[in-house]
Amino acid sequence: MRRLGMSLLLAPVLALLLPSAVAQAAGPSTFLITGSGFGHGVGMSQYGAYGMALDGNNATQILQHYYTGTTISPANDNVPLRVNLFASNTAQFRGEPAIPGAGGVDVAVDGVHTTGQAFQVFNLAVSGTKVAVTSNNAAVGTGDLVTVGWAFTLLNVPGPGQPFDDDPRAHRYLYGSLDVAVVGGQLQVVNQVRLHQDYLKGIAEVPSSWPAATLQAQVDAARTYALRKYAAGVRPDCRCHVTDDTRDQVFAGWSKEAEPTYGQNWVQAVAATSDDNNGTGQAILSAGALISANYFSSSGGRTENNEDGFGPGATPLPYLRSVDDHWSLDPRVKNPMASWTRTKSQGEMAFAFNLPDVTSYDISDRSAGGSVRSAVGTASNSATATISGASFRSRLNLPGGWVRKPVVRVAGADRYATSAAIGDLGVPSGDTVVIASGETAHLVDGLVAGPLAHAKAAPLLLATATGLPAPIITEIDRRKPSKAILVGGAGALGPGVKSDLQAHGVPASGITQLAGTDRYDTARVVAAAMGGTRPNVVIASGEPGHLVDALTAGGPAGAVGQPVLLVTLGAVPAPTKQALTELSTTKTAVVGGVSSVSDATMAQLPSPTRVAGNTRYTTALKVSDYFFANIPKDAVFIASGADANLSDALAGGALGRIMILTTPSPLQPDSEFWLRGNPEIGAFYVLGGTGAVADSTLAQIRTSVGG
Repeated sequence: MRRLGMSLLLAPVLALLLPSAVAQAAGPSTFLITGSGFGHGVGMSQYGAYGMALDGNNATQILQHYYTGTTISPANDNVPLRVNLFASNTAQFRGEPAIPGAGGVDVAVDGVHTTGQAFQVFNLAVSGTKVAVTSNNAAVGTGDLVTVGWAFTLLNVPGPGQPFDDDPRAHRYLYGSLDVAVVGGQLQVVNQVRLHQDYLKGIAEVPSSWPAATLQAQVDAARTYALRKYAAGVRPDCRCHVTDDTRDQVFAGWSKEAEPTYGQNWVQAVAATSDDNNGTGQAILSAGALISANYFSSSGGRTENNEDGFGPGATPLPYLRSVDDHWSLDPRVKNPMASWTRTKSQGEMAFAFNLPDVTSYDISDRSAGGSVRSAVGTASNSATATISGASFRSRLNLPGGWVRKPVVRVAGADRYATSAAIGDLGVPSGDTVVIASGETAHLVDGLVAGPLAHAKAAPLLLATATGLPAPIITEIDRRKPSKAILVGGAGALGPGVKSDLQAHGVPASGITQLAGTDRYDTARVVAAAMGGTRPNVVIASGEPGHLVDALTAGGPAGAVGQPVLLVTLGAVPAPTKQALTELSTTKTAVVGGVSSVSDATMAQLPSPTRVAGNTRYTTALKVSDYFFANIPKDAVFIASGADANLSDALAGGALGRIMILTTPSPLQPDSEFWLRGNPEIGAFYVLGGTGAVADSTLAQIRTSVGG
């Protein structure tokens, strides 16, 4: 179980930091993972119970919410429970007065008794298979079993490496007895106490300042948990029924009830759920039997089915079903794990997936409780590995499984650096690059280059008419490609581009320039370069003012191997007709409304289907829906649809994924609705800087997708 109030220093979908355009190794150097919740997620959420109490629910209502179909009934808890305090090669203890005049202890070594005075220290050590006891530099005895009894005394038993006085209340025990024996070469130090109240008074799982209903619910859960352990018998490895830490339940002994100000609140909660006359206490039952009363700190909004929280080998239990736990995220409970962030290195991520490196990962597979059920990592060599959500959490030492999906900005200092960063994301290595113009006057060539780049497993990098900008030169130096495909004529990509490529290691024989007599013919040449026949083709407008339609289609078209061809409003140009014949096209998807491609033009195309919305933003969504079934769901890309920022989405055309458009601010309502309605998507990447897509818009996206 989880410790609250004692230790809360640790904390689907996460945020993935992308590599910069000048990264020296494949994949990002660090990964920023964000999420909510703390613990395994099964059973009662402690912060959730706190929130339910604030809403006026009593302990029974809290318990029956988190443990489905259960009843709360008296059970005999007047039993001797054995609590393992620690295992070590050595141990020490002393008695301290609980009332004036007390403090003495009775120490028995194999039944031979010695009386110890207040504050007299006894030392224990392993001696073969026996326990050796000394005090005041003299031997007390050596035997198989050492027992310690006391009355009106606090037995101070510091753990390994702890001093007696590090805390005036810590490691002190008012009730029961102590016994020590050697098992597995170590001293097993056990406090035997009466479960009914003595053990429960020391349970330190939640702060005593919390509402009475929460405390009582916690007492009942702790009692039920301990009774199940008692019924299972003494475990020989620890000589105990339970341990005193999070392997079972946190048991702090006298220090819990001795807490200043609030300690008596906990004692009262124990009393309120106990019947001293009958030696019973309230327990949680399902079908008349004690349940496995698992509980944890907090969730990301829902608890887990036990088979999800504990692994597929667990038998599904009817009372441990996923239920609403929005109270974990309620600001009133001040849950420090309502949102947490962890930064993981490339090495840590590669270890988690057992891959040589990790360029991206998909955590869209979710449990009923919303946590990561499985995660898929992808390496720079295209190898993938799938691990369970439990492994993802444990190997990365994450507080909980409710990891948020990545919502990450991919941007550089300018459009050229941004194209390099996007290329690093989609294709971090390889021997080929595709280059198109990043200048506004020549963007049209890049519109048809995306599917080609995807087919060649190459990034789409941007250049100017005179040469390669500095960020692209840096990227070429990093990649060391042997082939470069230039899309566009000399007016868009002049001789300086080839010269720069050769100066940075690309041989002249490896440079190909694809260009036609005009933009329509260039689209034909690019489609032919993809190779083979293409029975399905995307058609979009090549006219100024309507280029954005082709922009949104490039990514998904590339994913399914369809080239993009261009038409005018009123005609199918001759080069496009030629391409349709050469490609043996039998079906076309016409992107854009009648103001982009007229019905008359559309009628000239093979088996046309119009894919259009009322605006460029809704058209992008219609394109997404059209291709959605056949597109990988690991990522969606979001870019500005403003004319001044189209270059960011241009480079994204090589990624082979859906492209959603938005205004710089705010996120378009239709786009937000679409994002909310497709929970299977694994990650969300915003292309371009804050001038293209504002930080406030990125925050809206995070809210929309739970990131």
